[in-house]
Amino acid sequence: MLIDKIVFWVSVFMIFWTYLGYFIFLKVTSLVKTSGRYKREYFPTVSLVITAYNEEKRIAQKLENALSLKYPSDQLQIIAVSDGSTDKTVEIINSYCDKGIQLIANETRLGKHYGQGEGLTMSHGDIVVFTDATTFLEIDALEKIMRNFADPAIGCVSGMDQIQQTGGVISGEGAYVRYEMKLRNLEEKVGSLVGVSGSFYAVRRSLCRVWYPAMSSDFYMPIIARLNGLRSVLEPEAIGYYEVLDDNKAEFRRKVRTVVHGIDVLIAFMKILNPFKYGFFSIQMISHKLVRWLAPFCLILAFLANLLLLENGFPYRILFVGQVVIYWLALMGYLIRGLQRSVIFKIPYFFVMANLSILVAWYEHFRGERYVAWDSTKR
Repeated sequence: MLIDKIVFWVSVFMIFWTYLGYFIFLKVTSLVKTSGRYKREYFPTVSLVITAYNEEKRIAQKLENALSLKYPSDQLQIIAVSDGSTDKTVEIINSYCDKGIQLIANETRLGKHYGQGEGLTMSHGDIVVFTDATTFLEIDALEKIMRNFADPAIGCVSGMDQIQQTGGVISGEGAYVRYEMKLRNLEEKVGSLVGVSGSFYAVRRSLCRVWYPAMSSDFYMPIIARLNGLRSVLEPEAIGYYEVLDDNKAEFRRKVRTVVHGIDVLIAFMKILNPFKYGFFSIQMISHKLVRWLAPFCLILAFLANLLLLENGFPYRILFVGQVVIYWLALMGYLIRGLQRSVIFKIPYFFVMANLSILVAWYEHFRGERYVAWDSTKR
């Protein structure tokens, strides 16, 4: 009985810490501990690397967006990498070569992160900016993100994700991204980001000497920055827009891929979890990544332990009913998609699906799936 209570309350605490406690901890910490940052107008040489796979419907719009960015043209290099595209992506990029776009066309599919590395080999900018073909930048996004590099203590800078909804259903993803951006804002105030936006971020070229083509650079680059004594920060005024998928299955698979990649990076850089060596950054990494990816197991343990504790008083019965209601609302949201328009169904549905995707990711990671190359997500 005591073991059941310990399992239940430890699991509940970890779930609370993942979704609220860590945020509160950062908020309180920011009142007494802040990491300053120096920003000013700064125009280093920049290489903008765009990766694409079968994006014939959007690549022209993306290239026009890149060419329209407000930044000194003699300081900006634009590289478009096609990852074994079989549609007209390469042909369309080629039509922009006379406007200064440089093309790398891989004949076979080797994955987004491999493509980023290929773009890196062609780049010559002091700062390298990585962005997806489906993310569109505000006209001043490069100017805004570059001013952070005027501070020599900054190694990596994340752009600000903004969601554009599609279809008739408002996804819980939008609220999640807003929460994630607030969390990142707090993380940088008290220390350093543990991850940057995979769709738009910038990094010092000097940190890219070693490239891991099978792992997510948006996760390991902030770690490499920390290992080199540099910070990673968020630039809230450097905005990149992308659409939330109106396809729940495709969005679920995207989440699975993201976590599989993240687990790979965390295992490869396990030493960063040592707080005795890496201090507050380790606490951030454990809280934001490791505990979050253990949360689904905690949810299962909390439910099972709660079931065994129903005879231990009214509070346990109420907590059990609360869990059942959340899962029932999520199930209804899944079965009747229109219910997702209501926050009562939308939040439980997104919460359950997010944690289910993490469980699937752990399973696929241990069975050897790595998603080095995958079908492009149609937005």
